[in-house]
Amino acid sequence: MAEYMGGQDMASGPEAWPLASRVRTAWPRYATLAAIAALALFLRLLWPGTSEFKADEIHQQALADQIWLDHRLALSVSTSSAGLPETPFIGYLLVIPRSLSADPRAKVLFLALLDAVAVLVTYVAVRRFTEERLAILAAALYAAAPWPIVFSRETWAQVVPLFTVLILWAAGEVVLHRRPGAALLFFPLLALQVQAHVTAVVFLPAVLLTVGLFWPRWRHRWTIIGISIGLLILLPYAVLLVRQWPTTRALLQQNGGHGLIFDVRVFRYAPWFVSGATVTALMGESAPLLRGWEQALQGINWLTEGLSLWGLAAAVCVLVRRRAGWERAALLLIWLIGPILAFVFVRGALGMHYLLILVPAIFLPAAWGWEQLVGSGRRWLAVAGALALAAVLLVQSGAVLAVYRGVQSNPTQNGFGWPLSFWQEVAQGVRARTAAEGVTEVQVLGINDGTWTAERLALDDLLGRQVHLRYVGQGGRPGLLLPTKGEALALVPAADPLLQQALARYGEEVEHWAVPGNDWGVRLYRLHARDAAALALEMPLSAGATFDNGMRLLGARVEGALAPGQSLLLTTYWTFTGKVYNPALTDTVFTHLVDAHGDRKAQNDGFALSHSQWQTGDTLVQWVSLDLPADLPAGDYWLYTGMYSWRDMSRANVVDENGQPQSDGVHLGPVHVSP
Repeated sequence: MAEYMGGQDMASGPEAWPLASRVRTAWPRYATLAAIAALALFLRLLWPGTSEFKADEIHQQALADQIWLDHRLALSVSTSSAGLPETPFIGYLLVIPRSLSADPRAKVLFLALLDAVAVLVTYVAVRRFTEERLAILAAALYAAAPWPIVFSRETWAQVVPLFTVLILWAAGEVVLHRRPGAALLFFPLLALQVQAHVTAVVFLPAVLLTVGLFWPRWRHRWTIIGISIGLLILLPYAVLLVRQWPTTRALLQQNGGHGLIFDVRVFRYAPWFVSGATVTALMGESAPLLRGWEQALQGINWLTEGLSLWGLAAAVCVLVRRRAGWERAALLLIWLIGPILAFVFVRGALGMHYLLILVPAIFLPAAWGWEQLVGSGRRWLAVAGALALAAVLLVQSGAVLAVYRGVQSNPTQNGFGWPLSFWQEVAQGVRARTAAEGVTEVQVLGINDGTWTAERLALDDLLGRQVHLRYVGQGGRPGLLLPTKGEALALVPAADPLLQQALARYGEEVEHWAVPGNDWGVRLYRLHARDAAALALEMPLSAGATFDNGMRLLGARVEGALAPGQSLLLTTYWTFTGKVYNPALTDTVFTHLVDAHGDRKAQNDGFALSHSQWQTGDTLVQWVSLDLPADLPAGDYWLYTGMYSWRDMSRANVVDENGQPQSDGVHLGPVHVSP
């Protein structure tokens, strides 16, 4: 134990040996370290396209593009799960790979490479402050741990493990080797971690304990300078929080107003993080396919729990009894338990990725437990321990590869989702098609057009700078735009039966990208213009009503027979005239089913085309579904429809050819409801 916590004497030994003897003695260590480095690089850099590409990942990639291409800086990007502005440092860091390649996989490889470097730096740091075998074991456990491998390939806002390793190294230099100059590294890196992800504030208890318990060793001008540099790094984010202080204060009160909590999930997550248990959940609905791997990882998890408890107990024993190396034990416990207690007592959503904050300290207790096995004086126990460790590393590596392959070939809804490589394939196909047909605009149909949705963010990031994308799907309502003349391309990531029928009626499929477990996949259609006479035949309920916001309702068609308790399905046809008589933003359609007295019986509100997408001459086809009451009497009814602003509920007026208001809606019908 003293050797583990007390380190080794580097002043004598190898330096006095002949060169041949030194090489003969050192080559197993170098070979082992090379194998660990190769494993870390292989598992992190393999198939970079098999990485998640959702909103969180895209935000940071888009920020890097914005900085590199548009030369626009940002103080934040999106919003964190706590409601605070998301810190932007990862986006700035990704400018480095963006300067070398526009391929998003370059950003994935860059962050993965940083994590592989963190594995090697973990070895160097642990070896410097403890001993060789423990350093090898800690690095090996880190190199093969499935969860850190997966997270190393995420281009989202998260702490950078390499920085945490360097932070602990700097703390060790100050506390253990009494080198106060390392404070110049310690405090600025802490500030950069907060700029990488705001949850890095959970380091605060560990920082206060590290400095407070060993204050004489920090009492130096370098500490003041380091703190000053760190505060300067945090200043932009602090200015942002102060600038929106009412919102910041409300969020802080919301997250801290309930006082301390007691959330013990971190104690369950920590062994999972080290062992890789539950990593197969990334397969979503296909997770049962990897049940065998998950069972093996659960076995490793039980072993990890036991060895980690053994290592923690040993560290506590050294600290309490003030044995040689107690300061090293204190640092380990401070940087492991400090952040864990913050997770236990502070309100907030805890995800597995938050445990990146605990790297590399989270691997050291288990490494110490393994060290007691493989370093045992009993040869049989040492051999058994080495074989068991090799088996653990092989199973963990195999599980990572199984997840990679599984994501590529199986449905992963509610899990990994569509990987980056799939979105790149779609984007490449769309670019090739638009170039071949000489068009610069593509409709996007079948998805919610909200700027926060993963599908829109992915398409905007990969295509938005080369192709003008027009989204039809406000609020998730399906619809499509018929071109005024010629043809138009429409990319369709999803389609309900109504949209599928309309696509078959107005165009033909030209590209199809298959998605495992999804019959539709993603498709590209060519839509054809439809003249006014042909459209008129599709609208038994003719309207011809123009509104003062420039929209014109051409007509509608009721699909099928109507009966009480069923749904009335209405296809409507709209066009934008470009003649706006009233600038009020009345951009939502209401559709009411009314009786002869004007009493409302059913209602549906919504419009598939957001105001920003209105262009003169386009014809929008959209569908409205009204649920008819079960006790609705049989007879004739009318559809009353118009447009309004959801902001103040003001309605658009129907106008005549001179722009004079006539009414706030138009009647269509009658429609007959059968008994």
